[in-house]
Amino acid sequence: MAEENDVSVSTEEKADKSENETTGGDKSENEKAGEDKNEVENDAVSSETVKETEEAPKNGDLQLLEKQIIRQVEYYFGDINLPRDRFLQEQIKLDDGWVPLTVMLNFQRLSNLTKDTTMIANALEKSSLIEISDDRAKIRRSPDQPLPVWNEERRKELMTRTLYLKGFPVQDTTLDKLLDFFAQHSTVENVQMRSYKDKATNKFVFKGSVFATFPTKEKAEEFLGKEIKYEGNDLIKKWQSVYVEEKKKEREEAKAKRRGGAQNEADKKALPKGAILHLKGLTSDISREQISEKLSEYEADIAYISYDKGDEEGWIRLQGENSTKAVLEKIGETTLEIGNVKIEVRALEGEEEEQFLKKTMEDIQKRRFHYNQNKRGRRGGGRGGFRGDRKRKQASAESTDEPPSKVPAKTE
Repeated sequence: MAEENDVSVSTEEKADKSENETTGGDKSENEKAGEDKNEVENDAVSSETVKETEEAPKNGDLQLLEKQIIRQVEYYFGDINLPRDRFLQEQIKLDDGWVPLTVMLNFQRLSNLTKDTTMIANALEKSSLIEISDDRAKIRRSPDQPLPVWNEERRKELMTRTLYLKGFPVQDTTLDKLLDFFAQHSTVENVQMRSYKDKATNKFVFKGSVFATFPTKEKAEEFLGKEIKYEGNDLIKKWQSVYVEEKKKEREEAKAKRRGGAQNEADKKALPKGAILHLKGLTSDISREQISEKLSEYEADIAYISYDKGDEEGWIRLQGENSTKAVLEKIGETTLEIGNVKIEVRALEGEEEEQFLKKTMEDIQKRRFHYNQNKRGRRGGGRGGFRGDRKRKQASAESTDEPPSKVPAKTE
């Protein structure tokens, strides 16, 4: 089947690659009009509707069938569809704009109306947009009606006459019903049914809202000002530009909320205050194990020891708020004897403590980030990925809560 790009006034339905991109990578004009320049909406319009086919009139109404044929083909060659319909764009380059009617039957919605090329040609004789070849086997858009150029100015102009309308039943709403509804109140140039992909069924489901583009801004304003119901239901009506700005604001607020939530979570995980002991006067003979054993005599609940053998200073981070006070009271003085060496011991306070905790948190977050990055890399490495030194990496992962590099202590 020929590729058609959006659920619009008379285009066919087909599946998108995803909710946020249209088939082949081309976005419809209304979708372009309905997105922020820097960010596509998360609920972007898909190019498929719930209704897959458009049936020809069953009552043999020839006039109605001709009307539907004209509407369908004029849409294909119209200002909105033709500039971004790659299939038709390729076809019209082959023969001075002419497209065989047999090729047009590749379009599902037209072929569902009729496969009789003679009937199609007869109907299109009444179109002011479409020309029919002398042999009545081909059609083209009239050269007297050149296509408008698609650019940023055109995108903005379309938005000035496009409305967002919501309140249509999500079940049993078809494009033909919508077109009949709009025909009762105004003239529309394009109607785009908005849908989303249901993950459970892997099908596109109508959202109950549309983008309707009117021939002029005045027509759109007139429709916006009317008290209009659809099957007894009130419709939400607003300019598409207003809807886009509202969605943009919602996304920004959601991001801010997520950032705030992340900050609150970080605050909950903040390191306790009054829990840092500073040791000074250490010698190269003293190890971490000796420091840990000595402090355990005073019931110190150690979270981490920041000390390398041979350094003169070390920092002991304890568990719990104000935990240094109890430990120092049990030590009973300002010195601690480790391996026959008297070590000065005190609690970090004030700005010195703030700087230490800040640097500690920064280092913890960096280590967690690098660990997560490495973890994702290992997961995606696949066959042939480097698997050595796993034990060392696991040990590193377990020590993501370690303190910063040495912070010089204030001398008393």
